[in-house]
Amino acid sequence: MEHQSKIKPKQESFTRSAPKMDKLILSPVGYPLKAGDESSPYLSTDDPSLFQHYARSQWVGLVVKEGNFLFDSLIFPDYAFRAVTVEPKESQITKKTKIFLYSEQKADPGSKIFQQHTTFAEIIGQNQAKEKCQIIGKFLRNDDLMNSPWAPKNILFWGPPGNGKTMMAKALSHEIKSSMFLIKASDLLGIYVGDGARKIKNLFYEARRSTPAIIFIDELDSIALKRNFQSIRGDVVELVSALLGEMDGIASNHGIITIGSTNQPNMLDSAILSRFEDLIEFKYPNSSEREQILTLYANQSPIPFVDISWDIIGQETTEWSGRDLKEKIIKGAIHHAVLTDRSKITMQELTDSIQKANLFSENLTYYS
Repeated sequence: MEHQSKIKPKQESFTRSAPKMDKLILSPVGYPLKAGDESSPYLSTDDPSLFQHYARSQWVGLVVKEGNFLFDSLIFPDYAFRAVTVEPKESQITKKTKIFLYSEQKADPGSKIFQQHTTFAEIIGQNQAKEKCQIIGKFLRNDDLMNSPWAPKNILFWGPPGNGKTMMAKALSHEIKSSMFLIKASDLLGIYVGDGARKIKNLFYEARRSTPAIIFIDELDSIALKRNFQSIRGDVVELVSALLGEMDGIASNHGIITIGSTNQPNMLDSAILSRFEDLIEFKYPNSSEREQILTLYANQSPIPFVDISWDIIGQETTEWSGRDLKEKIIKGAIHHAVLTDRSKITMQELTDSIQKANLFSENLTYYS
């Protein structure tokens, strides 16, 4: 395995023609690097410019190629960095080399998703939510607007499951080319008291490093129920307190939009609910919207749908969510066609899918 030996820090040379200094006033700016914790062992920096000066002071003159290791010799002696990208290949670090920390590490515990491929065109209906997302997008594209006190900060998506709440957040991320941190609220709970607060802190810290960013917290009611609905646990209390602190903007959250999602807003604790400036309802699609959703996914099918009366299917699926229409009808019909080696899907396959789904729902209701 190739590596370089540790290199002593080099001081920039002084020119003999420079005048003698009479006074120097220094303003402390902190450390160029800081350590992560047990959930994120990587070193990070709050000041990329300071880190570049720090890195060049150690490694100027060193010839590096991709895969080589460079060792810190000051703050974290023997800590290794791997050269991920070197331009041009196998070249020498100079006083003008731009040195960056690799910043694609995952937030704990959510996943960082760049440039989602979901688009608004895939979401039928939900016009109120689309309008709000357009407002958010305009603010996030304009730094002056985003840094103003009128910028959107905390939004709550609510409504029955399967009607596009997560898809809408992903489409917004794709539309504005922003980072997205998608996490289930229950994943924020830890084993020990203090774990939840640490995870919340890390989540917002990673988002601040990746602005503009969207933090999407799904199933918010799993941690933020009204007190009369849950037993009071110390880990839940400190987690919710940490979340309230971040949503209140104790730290600078410019360029970050927090979107919560729940199926039961009436069960949320009032302290959490009051932090959301806007509550956006996601409704079941109407008959026309159901027809559009069905044809949208049918057109993506590897097996053609032939002679389908989509208006009839739309009328027979009242209060079906968009997810149910895709998963239980379209996917069900495709699976049956694959099983029976059919080259096309007819109205009969769709009718069978509806009957099968209705029977499943009836059994589920009976056993619950």
